[in-house]
Amino acid sequence: MRGVLLQAAVLAVGLCSTQVLAQDSTIAPPTNYRKVLDNADVAVLRVHYGPHETVGMHDHSDHPTVYVYLNDSGPVRFEHAEGFIITRQPTHTGAYRVSPGRRERHRVVNLSDTPSDYLRVELKKVPFGTLKHEFRGSAPQTLVPGSKTEFEDAVMKIERVVCKAGAICALPEETAPSVLVAFTPSELLEREKATFFPDESSTLWLRAGGEASVRGRGNSPAHLLRIVLRKH
Repeated sequence: MRGVLLQAAVLAVGLCSTQVLAQDSTIAPPTNYRKVLDNADVAVLRVHYGPHETVGMHDHSDHPTVYVYLNDSGPVRFEHAEGFIITRQPTHTGAYRVSPGRRERHRVVNLSDTPSDYLRVELKKVPFGTLKHEFRGSAPQTLVPGSKTEFEDAVMKIERVVCKAGAICALPEETAPSVLVAFTPSELLEREKATFFPDESSTLWLRAGGEASVRGRGNSPAHLLRIVLRKH
């Protein structure tokens, strides 16, 4: 077994423009959106808004999306081209939101002294309208060792995985591929494979049926979110 270093979570994307792109992930300032994983099933974008930063009008696709929050951040205002405004309330590390998706064109204003960092996990193969309802997963108050399913439907399953410091924990084997997001410095152990992520937050694509285990690095437990894609 070899190790895959995952430190904290995954990342994101963008291109600078104002025109709508039919099925691309996003057209937005590259300093705020960075693509970190892109294949036939998903596009994962790491999003960063600096303290009190304003991001000009830009577009996003209508793909159903899982938003995974990487830090404790303050409120962020989204000013939509249609004329309505939504203020996202403060987020917490490890929380997430499942969105049915919608074509978006908006301007963003970070209202806080702290940055806002999160991931957009866009589900390319899930048609718009497939997911009917939004779901919000809270950040855990304490890290309880084990694997717990927090969301499940015909499209995907979202599990929270916690492995106590010093232990090696096997991931449940799945017949569908998944996206792994690590919130703490962790190591993914796979047979005959090692991939390293030097960034502060990282993600990994785990193939269907892949045998893998996780462990924390140093004195920290491993804390991950696993998004299993049932429609792929």
